[in-house]
Formats: sequence, C-alpha cells, structure tokens
Amino acid sequence: MGRRRGLRWPAALLVFLVVLPACTAGGQQPPGSPSQQTTDTISGAPLIPEPTTLPSELPPSVPVGEMQDLAQQAERLAQELPAQRRPTPIRQAPGGTRWQAGQPYRGYFADPDLVRHGGRWYAYATNTSHLRLPTLTSTDLRTWTPLTDAAGGVLDPLQPAAWVVSRRGGQSLWAPGVAKVGDGWTAAYSAPAGTDGGERHNCIGLSRGPSPAGPFRAVGERICYGQAQLGVIDPDIYIDPTGVPWLLWKFSGVVNRRPAGIFVRQLSPEGTGFAKGSQTRELLTLSEPWEGDTIENPSMIEFRGVTYLFYSANSWEDERYATGYAICAGPTGPCVRQNNGDPLLSTAAIGRLGPGGGTAFVHRKSLRMLYHAWDRVGNQRQLHVAGFWQREDGTLEVVDPG
Repeated sequence: MGRRRGLRWPAALLVFLVVLPACTAGGQQPPGSPSQQTTDTISGAPLIPEPTTLPSELPPSVPVGEMQDLAQQAERLAQELPAQRRPTPIRQAPGGTRWQAGQPYRGYFADPDLVRHGGRWYAYATNTSHLRLPTLTSTDLRTWTPLTDAAGGVLDPLQPAAWVVSRRGGQSLWAPGVAKVGDGWTAAYSAPAGTDGGERHNCIGLSRGPSPAGPFRAVGERICYGQAQLGVIDPDIYIDPTGVPWLLWKFSGVVNRRPAGIFVRQLSPEGTGFAKGSQTRELLTLSEPWEGDTIENPSMIEFRGVTYLFYSANSWEDERYATGYAICAGPTGPCVRQNNGDPLLSTAAIGRLGPGGGTAFVHRKSLRMLYHAWDRVGNQRQLHVAGFWQREDGTLEVVDPG
C-alpha cells in the first residue's frame, strides 16, 4: 500500500462540453411521466456534442507521479507549501443503530458529506431513519449524534423542492453535498423527478440555508438530463482556493452512446444555480476494469497545492465498490488517474467491505476521507475516517483506513 507505482496514462482521456438542460422547478411531475426537457439558455453548446480529445498528460507545473521531472519536483519542494502531519487513526466510537436525539449513533449512514463550522463537524448522508437529509454532528470525528432542534428533538433540516417524486413525502433523497457559498450554505441533493422508460429518472436539486444546520429551502431550477435515462446524481460542492464555487456530479450515461462520467460546472456566487456563461466539462469517464459499469460520488479538494478528484466505482451493493482518485490541473481538469489506475480504497487493499461514497477533508494538517463501508454486505453502510499521506510527487498513500 505504501509502495510507489509507476503512472499509467489513459489512452483516451476525453472531455465533453455537455450542457445539462435546466428543468423548471415549478409543479411536481406525476409519477410515471418522463422528465421534462428544456433548452439551457446559459450556453448554446449542443447537449451531446462530438467528443474532443484532451491532453493525456497534466501541465508540467502539476505533480504527476514518478514521471515528473526531478528538477520540477525540487522546484515545487522549494516553494512555501503548508506542512502536513502524518494522520493519526480515528476510530469510530460505539453507538446505537436507532436514530435518537442525544444518543451516539453508529448505524446506517451512506454516501457521507462533511463540513466544519463553529468548532463542530456536520455529516450528511443518503436518506435513512425517514429523514430527507439525515445530519450527524461531532466535535472529535469519533462520536456522532443526530442533529437536534432547540427543544432537543430530532431535526430534518431539508425541505425538498416540489418536483421531487416520492411515496414518502420527499424522503427518497441521497448523496448530498453541502458547503458554505457566499453569505449562506448550499445543500445539493439527488432525487427522482419521475420515470423514463420504466426507470426512475433522477435530477439534482439545490437549496439554501443560513447555517450548516439549515433550514434548507429549495432555490433555482432542478438540474436534469433527459437523454440519460437515469439522469444525474451525486452532487459535490467544491470551493476552490480563490473562493469560486463549483458543482460536480455523476452523469449516468446514455445506453450505447456514452458511458457514465463525472462532470463539473461553476456555480453562481450565491450558490443558487450555475454561473452565467459557464459550461459543463467532463473530468473522468468510465475506463478501468475495476470500475465495472459506473463511476460516481465525486469529491474534489485542494491539499498542499494539488487538486485531487476522488470518486467511487462499481456496484455500491456489494464488496466490489471502491474508491479511486485522480490529480487535476484545476477544477475543470484535465484530470489523470493515479495509483496505476487501481483503486486507492478497496476491500482487498484495506479490509473494509465496499469502501466508497466518501468526501475528502483536511484536519490538523492531514488529508483525510469520511467514507462508508458495509459492516456485512447488505446490512449497514457505516462511517469510517481514512488518513492519507501526500508523497513528494503529489501522489497519495493510505496511512490508516479508519
């Protein structure tokens, strides 16, 4: 796991300037109806253009593993980079599997996202315990308790948009992404907006709140892609070092036309929709054998001058699910897979079953990841915190799997 590996450049790293049609967030679509398609007025780019080839290598100023020139490495090391600490293990404290106010929780909590505010960590996950946006809080990343209201009761901080189709009052939401954008907080989520060809058609909704505890209210238009039967899911909000917000997500692909991929587009300064004049760019496309039929759950972070894109791949339902990563030249790429194209976190590598759905974060000068793994396949996906070490060439090794 700590051994350095040579870098294998992808034979065909492609970018597609795809624009997602924004569907109006007016009334709720009746179940069984296809998703509405409209023309995006922000950009005139075609919905599914011909692909254009990206460079298969990153710019020389970006660390790219062992193929980087030694002189360039020395120049980078001579720069004023923040120090990093070797991460110490963070073990999850015991807790119950029932969602109870004031009680430590150690139950189902999949696809976690994480923010820090006011000396407290807030973790968000795919719907569980009949909550639209289940939220846990912690002061030490070890013991987690459900978010509560002023009266001490369990709090669900999200009110989804009217377009969300659910048999349980909008609780079929998953894989959220939350971040401070402008003078408030934006929470993005995946949700069904109807059906297409007998399949659930998914869109992404945006909401805004005054704090990481919400309340989050729907804003802007839903983000849909009608030509992909399963739509778009797994939003992640990345704030780059200059303070510009970006939305990343999974595109589910078009049968017999293009595979699943990870996309990015700049958000407005208010976090209520895409920035005017912005365009969508593809960062990664399904490529490696271990990725199976899909890649998803992006998480982007900048650490010590390097932009990392983490992602999950394969079937989330079993132990084949795993986490890979790429190094990017910036938020819009290009991005190049690392670790010889192999996953960074996998069942075989770390002994956790199906590690994925993670979000990267920096804690006490260490790069870490909050992710889920099965306690036993098909039972519960529980929280873990992994710790990474950044090598001199910018690549990563797993110090502790959590």
